[in-house]
Amino acid sequence: MSADHDSNETPAIAPQCQQYRPLRDPAVWAILLVYLALAITYSYVMLLGRAPDEINRHYPYVRWLARTWDLPVEDPEVTGGNLELHPPLYYLLLTPVYLLVQHCDDMTAMRVLRWTSPFLLLAGLLLWMPIIYRACGGQRRTFLFVLALTAWWPNLFVDAGAVQNDVGAILASALLLYLVAIRYWDDRSIRTAIFIGAVAGLAALMKASCIATSFGIIAVALLWQHGRRFYRDGDFWVRGLATLAAFSGVCGWWYIRNYELYGAFTPYPRGYSPIPEGVSHIEAIAWGLVWEPFFDAINGLWASVFAGMVWFPDSTHVVIYNLLRLVTLLATIGLVMALIRRRRGELSLPRERAVPLILACVGFGTIFLSALWMSVFGHKGVYQGGRYLLLLLPGLTLPLGLGLHELFRRLKSAIPYALVLAFLLALSAVALYHIWTYWNPIVQQAIDKTQP
Repeated sequence: MSADHDSNETPAIAPQCQQYRPLRDPAVWAILLVYLALAITYSYVMLLGRAPDEINRHYPYVRWLARTWDLPVEDPEVTGGNLELHPPLYYLLLTPVYLLVQHCDDMTAMRVLRWTSPFLLLAGLLLWMPIIYRACGGQRRTFLFVLALTAWWPNLFVDAGAVQNDVGAILASALLLYLVAIRYWDDRSIRTAIFIGAVAGLAALMKASCIATSFGIIAVALLWQHGRRFYRDGDFWVRGLATLAAFSGVCGWWYIRNYELYGAFTPYPRGYSPIPEGVSHIEAIAWGLVWEPFFDAINGLWASVFAGMVWFPDSTHVVIYNLLRLVTLLATIGLVMALIRRRRGELSLPRERAVPLILACVGFGTIFLSALWMSVFGHKGVYQGGRYLLLLLPGLTLPLGLGLHELFRRLKSAIPYALVLAFLLALSAVALYHIWTYWNPIVQQAIDKTQP
């Protein structure tokens, strides 16, 4: 972290900061190198095939495409898994890599495919950088703090160390947010609307959950750009329809195909909903059946967004989760303090900061609400799926980091920032140890043999 002390306020981003090149900052390089080291370490600590759905969906999907050059069918006995659940773009991107090593055994091929994930996520981090920098108002210390929070987020390394379509979804979502909030914010052309719609379509071909986040970001951006009387602005409707048309043109064929084959745009296995079969959503709400899974989802998503709920030894849960509660509480207090200061006129939030900050939060809020809905009405296992929320991770780390910065801003020392980041790295260290010992059956067998 930088030892220099930021000014308390930055009303706007200085002109010389508009062309900020983060890769010229040695501290940024250090943050990215730590990220790469942890990502590669995770890819070797997690046994091949033991990452979420890696052996039964993600790797078989790539192999299926390379061998058949056709989309998978709804037959697990033929394909090796429920491959039809996922859009194909991420797997198509990995197919050329698989073709280079298809002569090898499956474990070797999977290892090679795993090596793509750290670098695809690195590209996502590079796209998040200008978003984080603008949202932090050009303050270098705050920027480095939030960037490190994002790059060293423990749960990010599951995706970075595995064959996972979440990797493609994160990259596509990062690109969309960058284009909307940074690159084309002041561009009101139809051509740009078509381009953004096409990128949103590509994101939807990475993972279906990108649809909600993409349209949440785009809708808020359009409403913001055209003002309160947007409905009277013909350009608003033209741009919105152009975006929708481009989106539909890029990914519509996949979802229409699903509906024709499976009777749903996004098919997923039935029978996992906490709501009894035959009870409608309205009836479930009216009869109070939703509250228990709803509160389970709130708690489960909070706990698992930091890291998987089974990543830490049971004996550490009290310490780790209470410290996480403390960090969350401190950040919340800091955000409340910032809102009070802003209401008093002591803190400004110029548009240069507000746009990337709010749009990132909109994206994260959208995926969070989607996960809540799925946990209650779709698949009860989603409540432990905090990794699904990583598509717009800056929408979480920015409020968290800015809230903590509000508490730390009067201090001359960087020690409080360093302590929070050290805690994140400690979480990864504990998780790595637990994965290597308890969750690795080979290591566990070796340990058992040494016991008397």
